[in-house]
Amino acid sequence: MSSPATSPRTAPPGPAEEIKFTLPPPEPTGVASLVVHPLARAGRQFVKSLWRPSTIVYPYRTPFGKATERLEDPKFRQEVDIRSGVPIGVGEIWDNYRGVHALNIQTCISCNLCMFSCPDTCIEMVSVETEGGKSKKCPQIDYGKCSFCGFCSDACPEGCLSMTSRYTLTTNDRSHMVYSPQMMNAVYRTKLPMNPIRLARPENEDNILLDQDLCIGCNACSRDCPTKCITMIEIPKPTAKPGEKLPKRIWKEPMVNDEDCVRCGTCISVCPKECLYWGSHG
Repeated sequence: MSSPATSPRTAPPGPAEEIKFTLPPPEPTGVASLVVHPLARAGRQFVKSLWRPSTIVYPYRTPFGKATERLEDPKFRQEVDIRSGVPIGVGEIWDNYRGVHALNIQTCISCNLCMFSCPDTCIEMVSVETEGGKSKKCPQIDYGKCSFCGFCSDACPEGCLSMTSRYTLTTNDRSHMVYSPQMMNAVYRTKLPMNPIRLARPENEDNILLDQDLCIGCNACSRDCPTKCITMIEIPKPTAKPGEKLPKRIWKEPMVNDEDCVRCGTCISVCPKECLYWGSHG
């Protein structure tokens, strides 16, 4: 009887048995592992860094003058459309992404609500010249402090400040992180996808109430109201009793139009007698 090794029933060698494995080169030892090998690897990395740095600073410009491009859908610029209050998802960017702000200077009413609602105090109101030689206050944002929470755009009553899908803020100078109203207005004109604007007013929102006994009719609230929703109305002047002296004041009181009021609180902050306050009519 033939042995198992020479048995005719033994299967021929398959493809897996014909594969030859190459062993990795042995690790350097001695002086080579401590000095020569590390220096050779460092030299190779140095030569490569002359052509392209190991740590690439974005935006990176190659020796041929070609800059690093943004990673987004090529059709991104062609499919952009702006519809008020409707989120738009284009390319690889989510429709609710909060990026660089867009500001419509023409509809800004300088109510300061964006600055008041900012938890990082990165918004400053600066003067901007408008048509006709006039000027008004518009927000300026320091993105070195901004946390992109979106509170400013939620608080904007006119919907003139919104967050777009622009995510590139890279710069080599920290001062370039401060975006002026003109720079954010330029972003607005590019018509990037913007987040939905909250225009609905909460039902439980407080109103501006008046303490008539403290009001002196100085007109400061009506003068500084950004929406001009406060009107000074005449009130009857009481007749002084014998030996009584009437208070020195202007016999007018402010009347607030709740429909036009944006609840910015400017009238409360400028009132010298603190006669205006937040409260509920009920």
